[in-house]
Amino acid sequence: MTARTVVEKAISAWNNHDREGYIACFAEDCEYNVPRRPGNGRDAVAAWYDHNAVAFGPGRIRTELLIESGETAALEAVYEATHTGTLAAVGSRGEMPATGKPYVLPLVVMYTVRDGLIVSCRNYWDGIESLDQLGQTPT
Repeated sequence: MTARTVVEKAISAWNNHDREGYIACFAEDCEYNVPRRPGNGRDAVAAWYDHNAVAFGPGRIRTELLIESGETAALEAVYEATHTGTLAAVGSRGEMPATGKPYVLPLVVMYTVRDGLIVSCRNYWDGIESLDQLGQTPT
């Protein structure tokens, strides 16, 4: 299975709200790095999935560009959701109650795939833009 195929499978599981299918795309000892919440292993993958499911419900990843080179796949995408639940505290930011606001966040994700599983997933997005969309930045 190519890196692209594995990443497409993970995105499909996410978009179909298949928690277990999404987690199964990752190696047991994977690196799963999202801003302010780096982690390792499938427990980190599950924690991030759950974090999003609570805050944004049935959010979707819209792929803009997905390219691969050997074991590496690069994804440019937009995460589209509505802030319908409590967003858990992260770092120094406190818990944020649901705003009901649409959430449309551009992001880039770099994946490394080996033996048909994602061994590294590194996410990048604009944190200020993220908070601004939820009305959490000073005017």
